[in-house]
Amino acid sequence: MGKGSGRRIEDINKIRNNWDSIFKKRDKKQITKVTIEFEMPGHPSIDEMRNYVEKLHKEDKLVFLTITTNA
Repeated sequence: MGKGSGRRIEDINKIRNNWDSIFKKRDKKQITKVTIEFEMPGHPSIDEMRNYVEKLHKEDKLVFLTITTNA
């Protein structure tokens, strides 16, 4: 065999995997927005709000909304 007389032995699966890893579009990261709504009298501090949310969580009374999007 002379130069350029034939193709080299190749692993087609390896070529496809490498091609995808180089040229494939990157998946966008998912972002989840969590909203928790509750009412408290007066002007509570951050610590009071945190304690109240923890109490609701322990009592299994926490209601929340999640929205997941691709960024």
